[in-house]
Amino acid sequence: MNFISRYIHYLRSHSLRIAGMVSASLVFVAFSGISYWLAADFIQALFSGEVVVPPLPAGKIGLHNVAEVLKHYSATLVVAGDIISTLKRAIVILVAAFLVKNVALYIQTVLAASIEQRVAKAMRDQLYGKLLDQDLGFFHLRQSGDLVSIGVNDITTLNAGVGNSFSKLIRDPIMVAMFLLLLFSISWQMTLAALLIAPLSGIMIGFAGTSLKRKAKRTQDRIGTVVARLNDALYGMRIVQAYGAQERESDAFKQATDAHFRQALGRERLRRLIPPLNEIIGVVVIAAILLVAGGKVLGGAWLDSEDFVRFLLLMFGLLTPVVSLGEVQAHLKVAEGASQRVFALMDADYEIDETDDPIPVRGLESEIRFEDVTLEYQRDRNAAIREINLRIRPREKIVIIGRSGSGKSTLLNLLPRFYDPTSGRITFDGRDLRELGLADLRSMFGIVAQEVVLFHDTVRNNIAYGKPETPLEQVVRAAKTAHAHEFIVELPEGYDTNLGDLGDRLSGGQRQRISIARAVLNNPPVLLLDEPTSALDSDVAAEIQKTLDEVGEGRTVVMATHRVSSVNASDRILLIDDGRLIAEGCHEELYSQQPLYRDLWDRQVMA
Repeated sequence: MNFISRYIHYLRSHSLRIAGMVSASLVFVAFSGISYWLAADFIQALFSGEVVVPPLPAGKIGLHNVAEVLKHYSATLVVAGDIISTLKRAIVILVAAFLVKNVALYIQTVLAASIEQRVAKAMRDQLYGKLLDQDLGFFHLRQSGDLVSIGVNDITTLNAGVGNSFSKLIRDPIMVAMFLLLLFSISWQMTLAALLIAPLSGIMIGFAGTSLKRKAKRTQDRIGTVVARLNDALYGMRIVQAYGAQERESDAFKQATDAHFRQALGRERLRRLIPPLNEIIGVVVIAAILLVAGGKVLGGAWLDSEDFVRFLLLMFGLLTPVVSLGEVQAHLKVAEGASQRVFALMDADYEIDETDDPIPVRGLESEIRFEDVTLEYQRDRNAAIREINLRIRPREKIVIIGRSGSGKSTLLNLLPRFYDPTSGRITFDGRDLRELGLADLRSMFGIVAQEVVLFHDTVRNNIAYGKPETPLEQVVRAAKTAHAHEFIVELPEGYDTNLGDLGDRLSGGQRQRISIARAVLNNPPVLLLDEPTSALDSDVAAEIQKTLDEVGEGRTVVMATHRVSSVNASDRILLIDDGRLIAEGCHEELYSQQPLYRDLWDRQVMA
């Protein structure tokens, strides 16, 4: 399976843990065989009243006599001066063997859980970094909830399936081979096993249930934090990229996954402790019962065929790895289905490539130019904008007017390279945007959109988004410029007030003023206003528009809107329809010459 080779790539950094897993597995397999084999000697001492040390067979050791060789050495290990001493020694050795075996199992499963959780964390961090750098067109074709599910649930399913199968594929085939070898060396006979193990599962669940439930709840809380962080960034991807906050978001996400990793690993340590403890307690209980009752049966003649008992015990030991290997295929199939979604997302191409030697940008000096620019979101769809030719000069005020869906927002989104043109090019002071560094280019623009994106954070951090080192004085200055300072200081904790999910503690106008303060914080030379007042009431919209006019002084302003009431007499107006620039000029010119513009104006003014 190809996905196995992809998964192995993540295991390379865990070679020491894998070596520890293999070593613990070998110890577990060896002491499993010793445990079951010595159980027969214990039973012989209990029921026959003695343990006879058989002589070593003559000739070469082979499958036909390996059982006799093993019985010689195991009997030699158990036999003491008298039968009571022999019985006690057999019990001690048997319990010690089972103890070592289950300690090895615990070590092996904890190491497997550690690798599984670390690989899951690495996959989530890698996937998150991949999503942060994708263009906006990538998210048009995908549901954010599905992306969240891939980042959380599919990776969990993949790692659980492969991780579980990986440990079994190391341990169980060796166990099967060993038990088969021992069984063939004895012959067919045996049906006896320790039946107290199953009831002890209930005892273990009662012992660890409360703690395990608490740890599981905490783990789910942590994964909820991870999902929330991922969903926040996906929802606000434009702001994350516009303000160069990919690294900040990536660091915050890693902190969330670190917290989940620690909690999940603690849960797994407890959960995986229960099976080996069940077996240890079961053997100790059986040994204690037999030790107490042993004296009553030592004098009688009962089941003198030790090979028959030995065979039954080995058959019982063989059952577990055989059943376990039967489950591996199902686990791998489930993991493979999840891997297809995970790796398809990780392998998705970047549409926005950054040059290896970017040209630095310091400000807008001459012009921004569109040269025959066409953009298609998908090859099989009509173009979003078509053959746009346009010049934008420094400190110019441009208003893009058009009906909904005409391509106004798309035109704005091309400037910070949220998309790249399908054909044509856009230049910034004569340089193709693709020759400039993304971070430098996007720092040239302050963005105010119709849909305000605020994060579950403080007012200060929302205004200084992407630049957490910004002094409070600069944040306050930006808030005053946006006329937001007055209501901010009235909040319960002022600039340290947490705004809640998506800024739900603020009104629409207040949220928009926070967005304006964020846009002007670092004094960008160009403001991109994408329907900044369309979602607001007319009176609030008028106040916001007045604020935007003020903050636009001395800057290049490009505003997309369908509200012709936002147009000033001095503005240069671009009329867009069906993705084409059909006219440009001042209000009087367009009103007299363009029926579409006149229709938009008359309907809104009359309304």
